[in-house]
Amino acid sequence: MAEIYATPVHVANAAAPGQPMALSVHQVKKLYGSRDSITQALDGVSFDVAPGEFVGVMGPSGSGKTTLLNCVSTIDKVTSGQIMVDGHDITSLSKRALAKFRRDELGFIFQDFNLLDTLNGMENIALALTIKHVPPAEVARRVQEIAQTLGVAEVLGKYPSQMSGGQKQRVAAARAIVGDPKLILADEPTGALDSRSAAVLLETLEMMNASMGATIMMVTHDSYAASFTNRVLFIKDGRLFNEIRRGSMPREEFFARIMEVVSFLGGEVGHAA
Repeated sequence: MAEIYATPVHVANAAAPGQPMALSVHQVKKLYGSRDSITQALDGVSFDVAPGEFVGVMGPSGSGKTTLLNCVSTIDKVTSGQIMVDGHDITSLSKRALAKFRRDELGFIFQDFNLLDTLNGMENIALALTIKHVPPAEVARRVQEIAQTLGVAEVLGKYPSQMSGGQKQRVAAARAIVGDPKLILADEPTGALDSRSAAVLLETLEMMNASMGATIMMVTHDSYAASFTNRVLFIKDGRLFNEIRRGSMPREEFFARIMEVVSFLGGEVGHAA
């Protein structure tokens, strides 16, 4: 059985010598509310993600996992603590620097796709490059290349309304990685998909990580989705509660280990039907 931690843990990792961590979260706290009514969403969370890792974050509703994602993505500000991305402290950036950081260093995959309905697949993927002022010829080459790799070349001329849910999500994945970000953040990416489309997307993310070297942090409530990652962090009551590393385990065994922790947490997270 997976070891269950009853107290907060710091999850350390190892990058190559001389290479910064893709993500380092150190003693992060996040408080909401006023003096008379304070909610502590995160309570001293610390962990590292090495370049090229695919990490899942799980926890019951209200555990703080979405708050953590929002802080890493700079949508929300930490109350205290430090978040480093590729060796840069993002908790101390100015508003203008934060906008540049999100544009240049992060890729996003959302549950509801967040594709622009008035743009076709090619234009949606290209958006991540055009806002960086990449030359048009280079944009076209890179979009075609990533579309072929992720299996969405046939929908480049289609608008989101003409795509299936799985195609939309893979276009969103292509948009997230085409700009070569330091970190891809996936927020419940399979939540709006049927089981077959979800499996295809998860295999796509797994391939992006294994073959393209993408560093991915995915927040999910689904143990099946989490079983595609290299490592799963569990959050409970705003604290890092446990972690499981896949190592050389077959995915089925890793899934079973994840489910053991889920059961310990009370079954509030689990395999989506």
